[in-house]
Amino acid sequence: MGNRSRALVIALGIFFIGIAALAKFYAYPTLAVAPADQVAQTVSTGTDATIFSVKELREKTGVSLEARRTVRGDVAAAKKISEALDRDVVVFDTAVVTDDSVDYKFPDDASKTDEMPLSFVQERVVLDARTGEAVRWAGENEQDNSGEYITTTLKKEDRLKPKDGDPYFQGHQGLVLKFPFGTEKKTYQFWDTSTRKAYPIQYKGEDKLYGLNVYVFEQEVPKQDIPQAKPLMVPPAVIKETGTDAVAVQRSYQNKRTLWIEPTTGAIIKGQEEQLASLSYNGEPRVTATKVLIKYDDATVKKNVDGVKGSDEGNYKAKAAQLTLIGFWVPLISLIIGLLLLGLVLVLSLRPRRTV
Repeated sequence: MGNRSRALVIALGIFFIGIAALAKFYAYPTLAVAPADQVAQTVSTGTDATIFSVKELREKTGVSLEARRTVRGDVAAAKKISEALDRDVVVFDTAVVTDDSVDYKFPDDASKTDEMPLSFVQERVVLDARTGEAVRWAGENEQDNSGEYITTTLKKEDRLKPKDGDPYFQGHQGLVLKFPFGTEKKTYQFWDTSTRKAYPIQYKGEDKLYGLNVYVFEQEVPKQDIPQAKPLMVPPAVIKETGTDAVAVQRSYQNKRTLWIEPTTGAIIKGQEEQLASLSYNGEPRVTATKVLIKYDDATVKKNVDGVKGSDEGNYKAKAAQLTLIGFWVPLISLIIGLLLLGLVLVLSLRPRRTV
């Protein structure tokens, strides 16, 4: 091999090794972040549920429930908080509306309380852009509305901001809306909105959803009383007591949550919850407030796997394949080619020259 050929092969070897390094240490970390402008919707359904009807003041059985979650990224807030904390974060506003009617719409007049949904929770969460872990951010001052909060009404004045020692909300904890990129087969901490705490969620095995390999995680939220800002008052007949004056009851709650996770992206492909909530009096459960097995509907799961035409939502099978290509195959193949080329030059250089 001539000097020019040798120099060309060395240059190509160095080039491919450089490609491997760029893909592994620049391209992959650049792609493996949650998009700050993400917009996503999920629909969960539960049949044969038992609920307590506030309107009718009684238990209702055989009810079909629908829960719609909307997640919307706040790009401006993410940029502001990232600069303040000197780390990459994303900010998401989430709202979950649960009702016994399909595709529920809020009434135009908020005073129509009998037309409000069975359940409504709105949250703002600040998450590490790579790990999905909750990041504490109450705002730089009292007037700063960019920080995390939680509320069960549409009134801005009812939004609870995180406070240390607050029995109602001390800030989001653990994983909230997604798992880390490169999810591992281990136990994580995952947020439960009803109790406003994080609990262990354990790896249980692997599964397939529409041909996509996923990890299955399970979480047990133990039975407990839910702190209330003010006493929950009901007529005594509701809890099978006599008298005319309203009595204070306590709401208890427990849940078994199962999540199916695409491990490369950390995306939640499917979710399922077995919820049980009761109204108790003097420490004794008297009325079932909610009893339901509720889970993502098939359309949501399929969208998360394969996407839908004309939308960036879901499609995690393709997104995982892209990340695997950039983070594993391109670096591996490029490194092998580069080392082979440099090895070829070394072998040819050490080979004895033929004499005439």
